[in-house]
Amino acid sequence: MSTPASLKKLEILVKIVEFGGLSEAAAQLNISPSAVSKSLSQLENQLGTTLLKRTTRSFTLTEPGQYLYNRATQLLMDFDESINTTAGYYNHPRGELRITCSVAFGYSHLVTLVNHYRKDCPDVDLYIDLNDSFVNLNETNVDIALRVSSSPPTNYAMRKLATINWVYCASPKYLNEYGTPSSVQELSQHQCLIYPGLTPVWRNVDKQDVAHQLKIRSPIQANSSLVLFKSALENQGIAYLPTYLLGDAIKQGSLIPLALDGELTHSTHALYALYFPSRYSNPKVRSFIDYLLEELQPIPIWDSWITEFTANMVACDDDSELPSRLRF
Repeated sequence: MSTPASLKKLEILVKIVEFGGLSEAAAQLNISPSAVSKSLSQLENQLGTTLLKRTTRSFTLTEPGQYLYNRATQLLMDFDESINTTAGYYNHPRGELRITCSVAFGYSHLVTLVNHYRKDCPDVDLYIDLNDSFVNLNETNVDIALRVSSSPPTNYAMRKLATINWVYCASPKYLNEYGTPSSVQELSQHQCLIYPGLTPVWRNVDKQDVAHQLKIRSPIQANSSLVLFKSALENQGIAYLPTYLLGDAIKQGSLIPLALDGELTHSTHALYALYFPSRYSNPKVRSFIDYLLEELQPIPIWDSWITEFTANMVACDDDSELPSRLRF
């Protein structure tokens, strides 16, 4: 059975029933009454059953005719909806959006961002892959990769979403016990929590202006910012961490940011959205990236403490009082 022809025949059947006759259906469809009659006869021949019992002035549906009319009515409604939805597909975000990002950022912020986004775009379903290894978009069906990087790959389209600041920090209890360093050199007198490859390599310049790697005590090393964050909260030492992990802890006073050598924040990385250019035309991809830009610019929520902290730091004459005096 030819699907397009059968669909047209079903439409004619529905119009005959809805408007009460062959001539009335013909007028609605802008075709001749003979074309309506021919279509009905062909449909009955294809199905091998009578659909309408016709008299000179009226008709009645047979039992199979009533069944087909009910099903055809719903089928035509579904068909129209599918056509209209497809025609507007690229104007309305819908379908599954697949995102990958680091474990630390995903756990601390992505869930909240996604929940807020879905209030405006409820027809988008999110699949989230938390992965600290860089996911090759060429080998997966991921739509967007969110990455914190100092040098993002150049073989994808990208949007810079936010600058990622890093700070040195420690708990008030640790600082009360071991003192508060005011310079990088003083870190040699402290317990330092290290992320190999991300924590800076500290150096000391001797009297001959020769730089030597600073010898430090490192009781904990981990390839996870979450591990070092938890260790700092539990008074284990000084950590160098991205502020997207620290915002709430600093506001609550459970971690104190340290200004070493007069520098509070270090802007070495940024958060990027990586994607294929061809996918940006899809509204679910475009709307999510646009939402992140609006939400994270000009200052992301996790850095809202910096302005107040800096103002308080300038107001303090004695840097050693910072841990006890600065509260949010």
